[in-house]
Amino acid sequence: MDRPVSKAHKRKELIRQLAFLSLVIIIPLLIILFLKGAFTPVITLSGVATANVDKGNLQITVQGSGIVIPNYEEVINAPFRSKVLKITKTPGARVNTGDTLLILDNEMAANDLNRLQNELELKGIQKEKLKIQIKETEDDFEISRQIKEIRVQNLKSAYDAEVYLNKRGGSTKDIMRKAKTEWDIAVLELSQAINNNANHVNASEAGVRELETEIRIQKNAIVAARNLVDQAYVRAPFPGSLSSLLSQPGAMISEGQEIARIADYTRYRIKGTVSNSWAGKIAVGQTVLIRDKEKMLNGKLENILPSVNEGMMECLIGLDEGDLSNLRPNQQLEIRVVISFKDEVLRLPNGSYYKERGSKTMYVIRGSKAIRTKVILGEANFDFVEVISGLEKGDQVILTDLAEKYDHEEMRVR
Repeated sequence: MDRPVSKAHKRKELIRQLAFLSLVIIIPLLIILFLKGAFTPVITLSGVATANVDKGNLQITVQGSGIVIPNYEEVINAPFRSKVLKITKTPGARVNTGDTLLILDNEMAANDLNRLQNELELKGIQKEKLKIQIKETEDDFEISRQIKEIRVQNLKSAYDAEVYLNKRGGSTKDIMRKAKTEWDIAVLELSQAINNNANHVNASEAGVRELETEIRIQKNAIVAARNLVDQAYVRAPFPGSLSSLLSQPGAMISEGQEIARIADYTRYRIKGTVSNSWAGKIAVGQTVLIRDKEKMLNGKLENILPSVNEGMMECLIGLDEGDLSNLRPNQQLEIRVVISFKDEVLRLPNGSYYKERGSKTMYVIRGSKAIRTKVILGEANFDFVEVISGLEKGDQVILTDLAEKYDHEEMRVR
């Protein structure tokens, strides 16, 4: 006969079963938690950049690039087709107004000058000959006029005599009419001679004026030709530095070919490029922020060039007064054109993590963990990036871009 099981024994059996179940459940859970902890990345905060979200004002800017150019630069072109005889300066040299840069062969220009001077002398001779002819014509006409006036007076006297005789019965009406006709013809011939002479004189004087005009034109051409001859000595038009200079003695050059370039490097401007997609928001007069290494410079948008190159529009930026000693010609700079201003927005310090406005995955520190968070970023300037959503004021955010390296929803921090 079996002995009844005691209550104590039942209690021990129940405890044993509960212990076994606990081991079956807890040990795998512990293993899972261990494995999860073992494979969860640990981020050391000292090795990443972090920042807190704050609230403040934000200048909205458009990003672009710029290159330092001289405040003023002038290109010197060859005045005529020629050959380089002598080079007196070297690129980079400092020059003053009137300094000779190089000497050109001006033989062809001198020949043109001589030809023009000879043509001018010939036109002067033609003018004098025409004036002498006018004087001779006037002298001849004066004698002819006097003769015709005498003849008119004689015929008038003859007519008057016939009229007198006719009253006395000593002459007929036919003889009187004939005398009147001869007198009228003589008057008309005198008038015709006077008109013909006036027309001839006017035509001759017009010829003189035409020659005088041609002479003035010729003199201007001579001045221009003489200037060309003088331009064989290529001189600096203002104080500056030689950006470039033709450096081949004996080289043949064409009219209009660039032979030198002089720049004023005492002041600078910035030639900037900005995406043409901002064309409607970029305007002359807007403030431009320029980063020169760790130094910030300010400027104004002076001009927007009409051409667009590969989707980029070009603009000229004048620099405000300040320390420009670090600037050098052709130096590359980052620029931002200020297009608007926002008050009291959530913002983060700007950094390499920001490429453009839109969605971005970032890690937000919550206690000992970094939580993967989707953030919407807005506009930016050199200093700050606008936070549209996903973060709150005071959140500590890892600015180092970890989203491409890690895809964990959370990571440990220490």
